[in-house]
Amino acid sequence: MKHKLKKMAVSGIVIIAGYFIVGLIIHHWVFPTKTPDLADYFKVGQSFHSKLEGLSQTIVKAENGLLTTDITIQAKSNGPVAHVHENFEETFVVKKGTLSMLYGSEIKRITAGQTIVIPKNTAHKPFNETDSTVVVASVMPLEFAYCLSQIYPFWDENEANAKPPKVLLQLAVFGSKFDSYPTAGAPPKPVLKTLTFLLAPTARLLGYKNYNEHYRPK
Repeated sequence: MKHKLKKMAVSGIVIIAGYFIVGLIIHHWVFPTKTPDLADYFKVGQSFHSKLEGLSQTIVKAENGLLTTDITIQAKSNGPVAHVHENFEETFVVKKGTLSMLYGSEIKRITAGQTIVIPKNTAHKPFNETDSTVVVASVMPLEFAYCLSQIYPFWDENEANAKPPKVLLQLAVFGSKFDSYPTAGAPPKPVLKTLTFLLAPTARLLGYKNYNEHYRPK
């Protein structure tokens, strides 16, 4: 009996390992997910929105691998969770109102005409403490902006989509293009990167997509 159970356990491990190995090879190297031509994807004047974060981003310019947007942050909006970007610094230029920025462990308040640059791997969180909208020009990589434009409507369709396991499965199909890692209430960055890498084949099998046509900016 013990031998039979041991054999079943070994067989189960082999099957699971084989699934992950073959699935990972197919997903990441043989048939990787494709994104649209980002030069054509973003159109000046179009917008993408996040009810969850209380903001809208209107496209101003897309060139040299970067997207410039005007971000309108609603009054008393909490914005995104505190997070870091591993591979790029992020620039915010306040055009209207007073932006509050969690920067590391302190809160900075930036007024119209002022700029703040967030270095790589620096925890930050833009938000609005005031009773008026804040407008901020932002510059970010095209690939990251693409992921935002696709995940905002995914979150807003269903509250559960912004929570595990669904959010992890959606992030998994974006892969390394979604260069944003929460600094609280989530696994450490190395763990999160490993999880999303391993979950990617499963996410695709479950129907999670790297690109949804109806999520395009409008």
